[in-house]
Amino acid sequence: MTRHGQQGALIFITPLLFVVIFFFATLLIDGSRVLSVKSKMQSIVNAAATAAADGAQSCGGTAPAFSGMETRALNAANTMGFDSSDGTLQVVPGVLRANAAQSNQLQFLARDPDTQIKQTNATWVSYSRQVPVSSFFPDSIFPSIDLTVDAVARKEVFAVLSATGTTANIQGGLLGSLLGTVTGKPNYSLDVTDLQSTFIGLGDLLAALGVEDLTELMNEPLTDVLDAVTGIVGGPLTGAGGVVDDLTGAVGISRFDASAVFDVVGTPPGSLDATIPVYDLVASALLNSVHAANQSGSGLLDLTLDTTEEQTLLGSLSALPVGDIDVSLRLAVNEAPKIVIGPARQDADGVWLTRVRAADILLETDISVELLPGFIGSLISTLSLGLLDFELLENIDIPLVVQTGGGEAEFIAADCARGDNNTVNFDFGVQDTVAVIETGRLDSGTGVVVSEPVSAQILKLTLNPILLPSISLGNLCLDAELDISLDRTLSDETLDSYSLHCPDGQCSVRRVDEGADSRLQGLDVDVENLALDCGSGGLTGVVSSLAAGLVQPLTDVLDGVTGAVIGGVLSPLLTGLGADLGGIQVNVVGADQMGGRLVENVILE
Repeated sequence: MTRHGQQGALIFITPLLFVVIFFFATLLIDGSRVLSVKSKMQSIVNAAATAAADGAQSCGGTAPAFSGMETRALNAANTMGFDSSDGTLQVVPGVLRANAAQSNQLQFLARDPDTQIKQTNATWVSYSRQVPVSSFFPDSIFPSIDLTVDAVARKEVFAVLSATGTTANIQGGLLGSLLGTVTGKPNYSLDVTDLQSTFIGLGDLLAALGVEDLTELMNEPLTDVLDAVTGIVGGPLTGAGGVVDDLTGAVGISRFDASAVFDVVGTPPGSLDATIPVYDLVASALLNSVHAANQSGSGLLDLTLDTTEEQTLLGSLSALPVGDIDVSLRLAVNEAPKIVIGPARQDADGVWLTRVRAADILLETDISVELLPGFIGSLISTLSLGLLDFELLENIDIPLVVQTGGGEAEFIAADCARGDNNTVNFDFGVQDTVAVIETGRLDSGTGVVVSEPVSAQILKLTLNPILLPSISLGNLCLDAELDISLDRTLSDETLDSYSLHCPDGQCSVRRVDEGADSRLQGLDVDVENLALDCGSGGLTGVVSSLAAGLVQPLTDVLDGVTGAVIGGVLSPLLTGLGADLGGIQVNVVGADQMGGRLVENVILE
């Protein structure tokens, strides 16, 4: 080609090159603009989803509603620059959880906003709008495109709950007796304050066991868990460590795994930033051991009442004409309490996920009451002018069986921490059970209560041998039935301002108490069908008058002693073991609020 020809070609090609360069530059600018619009949309939807998750059941307080979610989402989106005239914002409540088929993936399951809002822990938000492809070319050349972005945000607080009782309501002698029985070490020495004041971190426990998360903890042998706890608290030579170490050899412990003591529900983070009292762990493991002993053929376990408790009991009955009182106890455990970790929401069947139950216990009590001769002697002297003599034959034996436990508390609401507020409010639905207290004994083999009235030969009457030959006038026998009842309550309880962060390393245990103290105020012991005729009937004369005069004093003795033993011995013992006379005491021993989990481009199922 000649030089003039090349110049002609350049004159033709150069404008074309400018057009091509302009075209691609325009596409590049428009593409960047579209990407910028999409990025802005994603920021808007991320903020909206995160805000809306605050209104889910797991974090939204006592009355979450879908309207609240939508309002939160829209307010956050508007703050980020959302304009409803440009596009639409869709909010869907649901559950974000691990995929059942692939545990390393998350799936979002939508829930009906009207009927299933109490199942939610997350919100899916979608933002759709139409965006021009080019700002230079008309839609006829490059039609506008529909852009849709979405995000899922999850927010929930996991509470660590226990109903294993409290050492404040149990003497070391009673708990030590139980520990000595299951460990084979009689006269077990125990300082309960060591257990009450010692805490372990759940994260430390997982690390000591070499497991990654709480769900894996469930399959660990319980003996391994106890060994790990012993090491965390300083070894077997420490007070708490020695008790935990001894438990590893208790009856039946080797047959349990950690799920006998812990219950993990929902999808908690791998390791909660929470601590638990060693006492709660010990009490749960201990009652599991008793349950194993009951099932192994050992039957009921004998407990020894410390002399301190007996002396305290006598002091409370100083107004009654009684001397020594001996109380023997035998224990059977149908179900031990657990440390429960979970959120405040329902499952797909509408059942609250996180439920903590009190221990289910049978306690047989044999109360032997010594009657003092003074009040009977004065009564005989008054009625007989010294013509009668008497001999006390037996103490009064009061056989009682207490069936209690199964009280349940449901974790129904959590008002999560937000902004600079570091506290969470918890709500529980508390349902206690009827504590059945009746006169009778437990069949060691079947655990069935065999009814038995209060019955004793208490008095032998004779003529005074100084005045007349000793002539027997017969005996007086005590026969009576006891009708014992306790108040029952159903309630919703709120625990306000539980701190999520404790600079000193461990948060204090907070308690929702629907325990025995309030129920004992309504304790009613009625003595029914009291008779003193030894079943023969027909008491006459002075003997009949004497029997009539003894009815009220003996009624007072049965009423007073029974009520005092229930309130002063049985109630503290059962409360300390987490049975609480049919009620439940919920201990919030830890809590961890998950940071808002934000996941983009989740498929809505």
